[in-house]
Amino acid sequence: MSTEWRTWSRASRCRPQRIARPRDESEVVAELGRAAAAGQTVRAVGAGHSFNSLVCTDGTLLDMSSCAGVERIDPDASTVTVRAGTSLAALNTALHRAGMALPNAGTITSQTVAGALATGNHGTGLAHGPFAGLAVALRLVTADGTVRDCDERSDPELLRCARTSLGALGVVTRVTVRVVPAFRLRSAPGSRPLEELLDGFDEWAGSADHVSATWLPWLDNASTRALHRTEDRADRGARLRPLLSSVEEVRCGLAGLASRLGPGMVRWVSQTLPPYRPPASYVDSSFQAFSFPQPVRFFALEHALALAGVPDAVRELRGALRRFGLYSPYALLMRVGAADDAPLSPAYGRATGYVNLTVPRSARYVELLRMVEHVLREHGARPHWGKAHTATAEILRPRYPEWDTFARMRAELDPDGRFTNDHLARLLGEPARMRAGR
Repeated sequence: MSTEWRTWSRASRCRPQRIARPRDESEVVAELGRAAAAGQTVRAVGAGHSFNSLVCTDGTLLDMSSCAGVERIDPDASTVTVRAGTSLAALNTALHRAGMALPNAGTITSQTVAGALATGNHGTGLAHGPFAGLAVALRLVTADGTVRDCDERSDPELLRCARTSLGALGVVTRVTVRVVPAFRLRSAPGSRPLEELLDGFDEWAGSADHVSATWLPWLDNASTRALHRTEDRADRGARLRPLLSSVEEVRCGLAGLASRLGPGMVRWVSQTLPPYRPPASYVDSSFQAFSFPQPVRFFALEHALALAGVPDAVRELRGALRRFGLYSPYALLMRVGAADDAPLSPAYGRATGYVNLTVPRSARYVELLRMVEHVLREHGARPHWGKAHTATAEILRPRYPEWDTFARMRAELDPDGRFTNDHLARLLGEPARMRAGR
């Protein structure tokens, strides 16, 4: 009897015929051969932190979490080579011990390196593209068991496509990414009227090394956070800051439970149990300042827009959210990033603004996400591949200028759809041979 597998958020589940846990590349090759002989599709999974069915399969599910470990840190080349199933938390720790760091990172570190690459994971900062943009080389096992090495010189086209591939080209087993000397950041919180923030959005976006803003739709002010590089020492007690942020996550989780009693409960709880407010400023190591534990399970939606389009999109969202009447206890989050050149990167070809909404796990909040998705889609947004969305190939293809570049690479490496599932077929279409066989 097959075993049920579920994503971290419990948003999606499946019953693969086989769940394999390869420990190294040779076992990945063997599992692909076994699946091919059985006529099974294959999907690879790391931490399962996607909020959709991206990795679900009724064939073979490759759990890559045991294919982990840092292989080499090269300070002279400013790179680190790491196995694909390594968590970002483990990578950050190893780099810190070696006096190195990722130049940018998102808030969640339980994700694996390959999962973060495949789905377009990112942090914030106009000088920084998505995490996948740091990859300078990777190793990929394709559908026929061939191991392909690619880097910026030997096979730049494959590298561009494989950096953000949704797992559609093969199983990534090893990645080399750029790193920098370890650094510290000063976190400076602030508050300003939302309209003022939107009026000067471009200027605000470039006002610090890393910026973010959060906004609760029933308020007129937004909270901001700026992270500036500094030579100052880390403050005593700075390591407690992420834990205090986790307390805020718990507060939001409680407000989500209270919302079952009525739509107005979210505002009531938020006003009765005011959110944690960080001190005016503190200094910590970069990877500690970027991230914090998230103990409460949730659903999330995020879309990438042209940076200049964020103000109009958020203004329209303000009206739509207030009319909808059901508020999430989690604030709308705005971040920014540099352009990327991976064909399926949500940040492809443009300076980008990211708009994220997190909600409690309940059916009524799924309706809220769908409404938000509709508004953002009308502003030319591209969905985060790992978060909740309903986009299809017909919607997505016009939004990606190099869509056909990726399609050709997919047709070459996986013509029979070994790495395709129903979700991926909706997003990218079926491979040519699968279409021909219908």
